[in-house]
Amino acid sequence: MKEILWHGRGGQGAFTASILLGTAYTIESNDHYALAFPSFGPERRGAPIRAFNRISEGAVGDRSEIKKADYLLYLDDSLLGDSPWDELKENGVAIINTVKNIENNRRNIVTFDASGLAAGILGISIANTAVLGFWAGFSGEVSLDALIQGIRTGLNPKLHEGNIRVVEEAYARGRAHV
Repeated sequence: MKEILWHGRGGQGAFTASILLGTAYTIESNDHYALAFPSFGPERRGAPIRAFNRISEGAVGDRSEIKKADYLLYLDDSLLGDSPWDELKENGVAIINTVKNIENNRRNIVTFDASGLAAGILGISIANTAVLGFWAGFSGEVSLDALIQGIRTGLNPKLHEGNIRVVEEAYARGRAHV
């Protein structure tokens, strides 16, 4: 089982991206199971939120919050705390949407300008599908075809074309980073 922890702010689409990831993973194979769930209360737009995925080739029964993840996915670099790596498993990887140079002594930090990619294609810097596409390309856990099918299944049709273009480009960049 792989565990993915999303960090974002209300309105950035972290929970939507986690749903798309779960949908794409289960589309890929009848033997794939996924769970996607958020952790937020009555916060307003802009408040920090977390979303979670568990993906597995067997049934997923654990519905508790993820304390240590295989992947940390940051939609907003302002959410990096003093010790964000406390949430990362020993061999885990953090993918951070940022243009900043983040010291990477542990070699498990990957930075990517997801906001810039999204802004260039969509005209707005909502980076959720860019981070999702980059993660999928980098990790190899979900194919590009499954992501596209997940977008067609999980998003409003008027959002398909742009988000598919974002995912395609981000996926290619993730593959190139491996």
